[in-house]
Amino acid sequence: MTSLAESLDSVGERIVDWALVGSPVTDAPVRGWPLARFSTALAIAVAYLAFVVLGSLFARATPGEGVKLYGVAFLYNICQVMLCSYMCLEAAIVARRHDYNLVCNSFKSENPPVANVLWLFYVSKILDFVDTFFIVIGKKWKQLSFLHVYHHTTIFLFYWLNLHVNYDGDIYLTVVLNGLIHAIMYTYYFVSMHTRDIWWKKYLTLAQLFQFTCMNGQALVLYATGCSDAPPRVTGLYFVYIVSLFVLFLQFFVASYVPKAKAA
Repeated sequence: MTSLAESLDSVGERIVDWALVGSPVTDAPVRGWPLARFSTALAIAVAYLAFVVLGSLFARATPGEGVKLYGVAFLYNICQVMLCSYMCLEAAIVARRHDYNLVCNSFKSENPPVANVLWLFYVSKILDFVDTFFIVIGKKWKQLSFLHVYHHTTIFLFYWLNLHVNYDGDIYLTVVLNGLIHAIMYTYYFVSMHTRDIWWKKYLTLAQLFQFTCMNGQALVLYATGCSDAPPRVTGLYFVYIVSLFVLFLQFFVASYVPKAKAA
């Protein structure tokens, strides 16, 4: 009798097969890597969403203010700054070592140079879920927005797909850009633990918008020219997904930092 995990993994295989249409890439080099099974990734994502719902209900039903784990958050933010900085630098060094261009790079299905750091990047998105844990136990409900939950859930699942079908070539730029932005973001979180007046807060969101613009610029070139072996379906899906993030972050920026007209 087929187990639930096997059934889900079969669904994952069909997703991968769909994504690889029109590309010579295969997922053979990363098949069997830790946490790479679709059943595992989906279970992690469902557990995260369950915590968001059930944890929020429990925290709202509990009287008093939220819990602040200062020591844990202190170490967590420092570790995240170090990890994100490492991933950014490692991806850039690997790309430089193999003479990768800014865009239109060859895809090495055998011994892919970027695969290891991309796997680490994928796994780091699980660690990012701890952000939500601090929000829920701290009862910071304003921060528990649709943007926050959507971003954390979908970026993790999307990089499960990238790990299988887009693990080399131009994907390195995403790790460089996102690693840099997250290193800055966790630096902000660390500083905000000790001061409330951070003048460069809004520039962090602007940097995120610039990141999305660069990513989609790359995707447009890849999709329009076909200059890479990267799966075209994934490139197109990636473009649409990044547009959704850009729109949501732009809405956040406007709502948070653009002065509203005064009522008469």
